[in-house]
Amino acid sequence: MQETGTGGSEQEEPEELPELKDLKVRGRTLRTWVIGAVVLLLAVSAVFGGLKKAGEETPQVAAGDAIDAGRFDVTVQRVVAVKDLKPLFTPDQGGALIAVVTKLKVTDATGTTPPLDLIRLVGVPGVDETARPLGTTNLRDQTMNPVLTPDAAEDVAYVWKLPKATDLPTEVHLTVQGYSFGESILDHHDKWSQDKLAAESTVPVKDNVK
Repeated sequence: MQETGTGGSEQEEPEELPELKDLKVRGRTLRTWVIGAVVLLLAVSAVFGGLKKAGEETPQVAAGDAIDAGRFDVTVQRVVAVKDLKPLFTPDQGGALIAVVTKLKVTDATGTTPPLDLIRLVGVPGVDETARPLGTTNLRDQTMNPVLTPDAAEDVAYVWKLPKATDLPTEVHLTVQGYSFGESILDHHDKWSQDKLAAESTVPVKDNVK
């Protein structure tokens, strides 16, 4: 008697599914697409500061704290509003002057004048955040835009105009620019260039206008 069965053919093994990592989408493996997406995400995050570490944030300092700005050692001592600083600086009619008094020391071997981009005022009414000061003065001898000699700390004031002597800020937020030393790609000479901000500070304003 002929035995009955399943048709005489062996049961076929189920077809193995490809591993997830070997799946292909538009000719590329899924693993390749995932890596590409991660790289793109990291690049976008870096552009918008998403990967910025806390240690890379601009230091917040108080008046009197020493700041390493590369080319200079800087200490913001005080901020003062005054009626005028004749004959060096004079405000517009009805206005006043505001001065950021710093202790500056050149760390380089070559003397230089205080750079006008070293200090910036932020959020002060009537003063554009990109505006450079009218100039600087050495408080020791009232020299305008003095030449600083290496390793000799001087009290230097940065001076701006304020439009209204009757509307003075009670405090100012300011930034201190940092500088880095390197070779110029143009003429291959060593030079100091702007780097990231060295520090930020919020300082009360002393009213000496009255």
